[in-house]
Amino acid sequence: MPRLIRFWAIVLLALIASGCVSRQVQTLADLPLPATPAGNCCWQALQHLDIRYQQQTYQLTGALAQTNAGVTLVLLDPLGRRLLSVQKQGDALQTWRSPELPEGMPERFLLASSMLVWWPLADWQTALRATPEWQLQSSADSRVLSHRGRLIISAHYSPKPVSVTAGMNPQTVAQAEIVLLQHQLQDMAITIATERRESLP
Repeated sequence: MPRLIRFWAIVLLALIASGCVSRQVQTLADLPLPATPAGNCCWQALQHLDIRYQQQTYQLTGALAQTNAGVTLVLLDPLGRRLLSVQKQGDALQTWRSPELPEGMPERFLLASSMLVWWPLADWQTALRATPEWQLQSSADSRVLSHRGRLIISAHYSPKPVSVTAGMNPQTVAQAEIVLLQHQLQDMAITIATERRESLP
């Protein structure tokens, strides 16, 4: 009987561990993010985001910036109230979230997704070089992130952009690019329109 108990205890621990790993993948908790500043430093952008999450739609304003100090993402509700701020400095991540932000919406996923869409491919290739379990593929109008061959996120750009290779740049606004970001493991999709981009000193 003790052996049987030990066996089922090991099975249970394995299931819990695999569940934790799956959760980390879904929230991009173990996705290596590009180092900052990257080659396209420094800039800030004002964006409109339609976030569909668990059958609800949220229309938010996003402020995304890359400076010598790091990367910052701030989300505001339609009244201009801050719902979320995430700042990446080196490997450290500082977050603040309002109680009004939908429970369970992963802040690291939101930052990682923004960087996935708007950072140059060269920066991502450098970041993922030491972690072969993550793969990033691109085409003329899309980026696709997979973990061990399993699709996690797809980003589709329209019209055909230059952002797929170069990341955020002046043409992002001039061409009125729209990006549809789709999470394949959670009920979450984000449509992003960049309204303004400014270079920073």
